[in-house]
Amino acid sequence: MNVYDFDKTIFYPDSILCFLKWCVRRYPKIIFLYFPKLAYKSALYVLKRISVSEATEALFSFMLYVPNLEKEIEDFWVENEKRIAPWYLAQKKDDDLIISASPEFFLKPIIKKLNVQLIGTQLDSKTGKVVGRCCYGKQKVKNLINSEFFTNIHLHIDEFYSDSMSDFPLSLCAEKAFLVVNRGKTVKKWPKITERMTGKIQNINL
Repeated sequence: MNVYDFDKTIFYPDSILCFLKWCVRRYPKIIFLYFPKLAYKSALYVLKRISVSEATEALFSFMLYVPNLEKEIEDFWVENEKRIAPWYLAQKKDDDLIISASPEFFLKPIIKKLNVQLIGTQLDSKTGKVVGRCCYGKQKVKNLINSEFFTNIHLHIDEFYSDSMSDFPLSLCAEKAFLVVNRGKTVKKWPKITERMTGKIQNINL
């Protein structure tokens, strides 16, 4: 089984930011309702006053101001499925697993279209609250271990692909790991990890 990150890995650029732009064009009031709150929460996160999950809730909170959210998400993916990386489509397999920090309910339409499996952040679309913890960094490994996939495949990962070194913990679970660069167009071998880099990765705020 191969495992992939989603944003900036098999989809470029970031799907949430693309959807935010999509929603702002349709509902301009989001600019006034969302961005001041996001700026405040972002500052708190930089100061390490809030967790990744709280920062994630702030990032995704614009969805609370979108009428008929489910339909908007469906329409968004109809228009943006063309952004899925050609290199991924050429090697896609039915047992692929996508692990992403983005909300599961947001990614489900495109995951269904690709006919693959998904583990994402559990976000309540009604309240905007993260259920559990954001599926990011080391938490991706924990979520995989606690999922149905761990039981079914005994966590045998042939290849893992990501654009970010924050996924270093998950890269260790794969026989081979690859880093996606150059705006999602180039796949190269995962870089060797230095002691300094390991220290930075271990300090990721979860």
